[in-house]
Amino acid sequence: MKKILKNTFVLIGIFVLFDFLTKLVILLQTPFPLSLIGYYKRFYPTFYPISEPLSFFNIILVWNNGVSFSMLANNTLLGRFVLIGLSLAITTYIALLLKKEKNSINRFAFIIIIAGALGNIFDRLRYGAVIDFLDFHLGKYHYPAFNLADMYICFGVFLIILNSLRKKK
Repeated sequence: MKKILKNTFVLIGIFVLFDFLTKLVILLQTPFPLSLIGYYKRFYPTFYPISEPLSFFNIILVWNNGVSFSMLANNTLLGRFVLIGLSLAITTYIALLLKKEKNSINRFAFIIIIAGALGNIFDRLRYGAVIDFLDFHLGKYHYPAFNLADMYICFGVFLIILNSLRKKK
């Protein structure tokens, strides 16, 4: 059991580190002074275009102080800590589910969901907002920008749903 727990923490750490490094690379692409901690509004604009490698895809710096797709966005200290508290509570609940889970697909799904949540929580603690940078669009219609942590969470939920549907057959 200790080896499984150790491997779980290592996996979560790898995913969180990869999320952090991709966000760091995005910050390094801007002409603004690099700050690894501090309120983002002091250092960066809310939106900064970086590159357009494909006709339907941009790499941009967007500060999201809300939750998914900027819902519940507010720029208050209370709002920031409410979102952090809520995220920590949900992450703790998922960690408890992970501890009891025997199915390897669901375990992996919980691991990447936890890593995604932690990646975004660390951003909120460091900057007061989450760094989003992947921007897909069709003409002028843009899908909300997102990051690797968001992808981890969505993919984890997808795996859980897919696995539960597979079990029912």
